Amino acid sequence: MKKHRIERNLLFPSREFRDRVRSAASERGFRSEQAFILTACEHELRQGDNTEATAQLEARIAATLANMAREVQSLFTLVHTQVALTNSLLQYVLTCVIEPPEDVLPAARARARLRYTKILRLAAQEVATRNKATLEEVLTGGKQQ
Repeated sequence: MKKHRIERNLLFPSREFRDRVRSAASERGFRSEQAFILTACEHELRQGDNTEATAQLEARIAATLANMAREVQSLFTLVHTQVALTNSLLQYVLTCVIEPPEDVLPAARARARLRYTKILRLAAQEVATRNKATLEEVLTGGKQQ
């Protein structure tokens, strides 16, 4: 059974280029210049397929980064809103609270420091509890999948 071949003559742009192709083919162990050129063509065709896959991967990564940027922006907005709300609440409380007389001021400051310490402790517990719950949710969600 005879193999069907398609032939094409190849015109090199210069004698130096052809000499470089010949020497590269012999250095790399190819039987002939033709084998070297065919291998180079196959390599370029495969690279074209890889380039398309790489472009698709880059597009997916860019879309993911865009989604994450939107999520981060929404979290940034949420944090600013919470800070503004806390500031407004603090201004309201400071406006409504009556200052103690001078003779009981040191005792009032001591009680305020204790309340402040208690509030910080409760806030830290709340943050730790929420972080623990989030971590547990991630761990249990990973086991279900």
